[in-house]
Amino acid sequence: MQNIGNAGRVMGVDYGDARIGLALSDGMRMVATPLETVTAQPPKPAFRRIRELLEEHDVRELVIGLPLHMNGDEGVRAVASREFAAKIGKQVPGLITHLWDERMTTAEAERMMRTGGAKSGRRKEMRDQLAAQLILQSWLDARAGL
Repeated sequence: MQNIGNAGRVMGVDYGDARIGLALSDGMRMVATPLETVTAQPPKPAFRRIRELLEEHDVRELVIGLPLHMNGDEGVRAVASREFAAKIGKQVPGLITHLWDERMTTAEAERMMRTGGAKSGRRKEMRDQLAAQLILQSWLDARAGL
């Protein structure tokens, strides 16, 4: 059984320049589900919407995908994710933020959608949510039994 000493849900984030995919854990912090895709630009409304969702769903921790290169090095996207984590952490007092290796999650999300027959019209939006779900589920699974 997973230790659920920290009350509240966890939100997963697939941060991108155009869209921010979000996923949410259940109250027991065992299962991640897609939540929403937020338009990243302009940044103020995007951050406002994320803060609303954090409050609405009693989120206490945020797991932000850290897009590392295959060799483990950080690039421009990883720096942007770190900046996002720092900014949202400052805007929401008490929020715990985690950066989590997200290598291949977007590719895996795309593969899952093609296999599942997802329509191309909403594919980008759904891909970002699914990538956030994969990031969050990986983080939850790594903590199972702690």
